[in-house]
Amino acid sequence: MRSSLSDPLVLPDRSSIVFTFVLRFVMPLMLIVGCFMTSTVAAENQQSRVLYLNSYHRGYPWSDNIEQGLRERLMAPGKNIELSIEYLDSRRFSYASQIGPLAESMAIKYAKYRPNLVVVSDNAAFDFALKYRRRLFRGLPIVFCGVNDFRPAMLKGLRNITGVNEEISVPDTVEMALKIHPDTRDLVFVTSTSDLSSKRNDEIIERTVFPKLRDHYKLIKLTDVSVDEFRQRLAKLPTDTLVFVAGQVRDQGMGRPLSPEENGRLLSTASPFPIYSFWDVYLKSGVVGGHVLKGVDQGWAAGELVLRILAGTPADAIPVVMTIPATDMFDYQAMRRFGISSDALPPDSVVLNHPFSLWESYRWQILGIVAVVSLETLLVLILLRAIRERRSALDALAQERVLLEKHVELRTVELEAANKRLALLSFSDGLTQLANRRCFDKVLTSEVMRQHRTGAPLSLIMMDIDYFKNFNDAYGHVAGDECLQQIGALLDLMVNRTADLPARYGGEEFAIILPDTDAQGAKTLAIRICEGISALAIPHAASCTADHVTASLGVVTMNTVNPMPLGEIVCLADQQLYQAKANGRNQVMALDMTVKSA
Repeated sequence: MRSSLSDPLVLPDRSSIVFTFVLRFVMPLMLIVGCFMTSTVAAENQQSRVLYLNSYHRGYPWSDNIEQGLRERLMAPGKNIELSIEYLDSRRFSYASQIGPLAESMAIKYAKYRPNLVVVSDNAAFDFALKYRRRLFRGLPIVFCGVNDFRPAMLKGLRNITGVNEEISVPDTVEMALKIHPDTRDLVFVTSTSDLSSKRNDEIIERTVFPKLRDHYKLIKLTDVSVDEFRQRLAKLPTDTLVFVAGQVRDQGMGRPLSPEENGRLLSTASPFPIYSFWDVYLKSGVVGGHVLKGVDQGWAAGELVLRILAGTPADAIPVVMTIPATDMFDYQAMRRFGISSDALPPDSVVLNHPFSLWESYRWQILGIVAVVSLETLLVLILLRAIRERRSALDALAQERVLLEKHVELRTVELEAANKRLALLSFSDGLTQLANRRCFDKVLTSEVMRQHRTGAPLSLIMMDIDYFKNFNDAYGHVAGDECLQQIGALLDLMVNRTADLPARYGGEEFAIILPDTDAQGAKTLAIRICEGISALAIPHAASCTADHVTASLGVVTMNTVNPMPLGEIVCLADQQLYQAKANGRNQVMALDMTVKSA
């Protein structure tokens, strides 16, 4: 039907055209972009799940350190990773009987909670993951670390596996120890064959050390020995011997393998020689140190591989990490026991348990006190100025002064107490708890001056343990220290007058100052001490005097108006001591220098 010219022409308005365009094109496009952004944000916020299989139990230092390094790397800010941990407890109980139930338990736990990746440390966890991979971890990447029996051929036919592998650095540790102890000629290696890792350590020593050193050193390997056997073998070796621990001694009746700390403590207690090792977990157990592997570094390196895999890199495309730098680490207490100076250590060595100076320990507290005192001083100056300007501030200033005086008084009391404690420590022998040489010299000087003033008798006893060097050579320095402690306790008990002073003069030599004691009294006490030491019945097979520990004593008594130099008094007592030794030891020789009054 045709419209006439009189019919109006109807045209769509502009708003309807815009609405139609938005409805047909813009809104679908915005919907697509919104869905994409939502999926991207969801993907970014999705949490990754990592399962860590620990071969041992919580509290086992090596795997705990690996866990620490793993946590530090995976739990860093910005990492959305959830770490689950399973302990196989393979060293404390019968692992063979519990491995099946462990697998059943994990199958139930992780049926609906599937991790993205599995990290295993040490052999037990690595073998468990490979054995039950199809059932528990099918298709999951596996990252291994710790001490294991990895060989490149092990991964042949296995996919989606990488990890961190490290052999103990035996040559580096031995070379470092020989530089610290250049006079060494005998090297003892403690190894074991209790498991595959221990056998591998034994092979490393045979392969890397023995061929290079057997022409220059006497090499001794003690494999699967008990602590008693270890002690007996070391007792026959010269003093310039070093011990390297790469394995465990036999079970000490615990019904389970020893932990590294237990093993190190047993060996260091039985050894009169410095012990070096190859793992950081042996430190703080009496072992001196070594070029050691650190569990934290193992965990950190494994965590780095985990992040690469979670970022999309296939595990097969990541080579096994074969080298992690070892660290030169030492224990200060063990160094002190064997007289090892920090100057002898390699550069950049880490020393554990090193005592810090007052400034290092309390630096921030000292700075805080200085800041507080400085601030208080400033306030006092301000208040003094305010007194001149405003009389109304007088009361506030007086109160501030009182507070300041109390603060200073409190600080003074604390400082005096600290000085007294420091003085007590500076005049005490750390081993025997008797007075030390410094205290002896000070007291003897004072008593000699008093004797010159009063004319009262003054006696001095010098005592030496017979054949003590032979005792140390036969029984070791630990037994020697115990012997000195027993004799120190005996002297403290027998010399019981307030004015008397028993002291450790040096090494195995003791001295006793006896004010107001005549020659007969001093000699009687010396004989009682000599008999008391024999009564202790401390075995001494290396003595030429008796089958037990004995002592020789020299006594000198003075009562003269003529001053006698301090060194001459000690010399006279020493002469009597030497005379007692010359007469066969285990006896008392006395000299009476008393001047009879008219």
